[in-house]
Amino acid sequence: MSRKLSSEEIQVFKDLFDSYDTDKGGNISVEEFAKVMSQSPGKVPSQAEVEQIIKEVDLDGDGTINFNEFITMMTGQPYPPVDEDAEYASAWKQYEPSLNGSITQSQLRQLMAGLGEPISDAEIEQLVNSVDGEGKISFKEFEHFMKNRNVENDILNGYQ
Repeated sequence: MSRKLSSEEIQVFKDLFDSYDTDKGGNISVEEFAKVMSQSPGKVPSQAEVEQIIKEVDLDGDGTINFNEFITMMTGQPYPPVDEDAEYASAWKQYEPSLNGSITQSQLRQLMAGLGEPISDAEIEQLVNSVDGEGKISFKEFEHFMKNRNVENDILNGYQ
């Protein structure tokens, strides 16, 4: 679960981004990023290493880092933030379009895999049987589980 950045934090990132974007083109090029990296303490990365870094954070594939990609790189969180409720509903609708019914354990396992969320058989068993004893789960129960799970993960991994 990502934490919403404050306007002050976004401004700090914008100022930093603008200092890297020396040609003021709205993107940080490989050359601009290499210059910044060469001025940073520590080992100066090779051109190939700089290109690899750009490639890893260049989500739109244009060969540069735009502001959203820069914030994503700096925070490790997607920017703009993903609407988790909409993401959960969209994933759920693949199995149960009305959001009013329930899904089976195997469907839940597939749904979680589609979200990139690992889940153990024990978690699934506990979740679907602790709720209604029928081996199924409703959307509201799923949403509650995911939100609680994300809060627990934030606590365990440190709030970022």
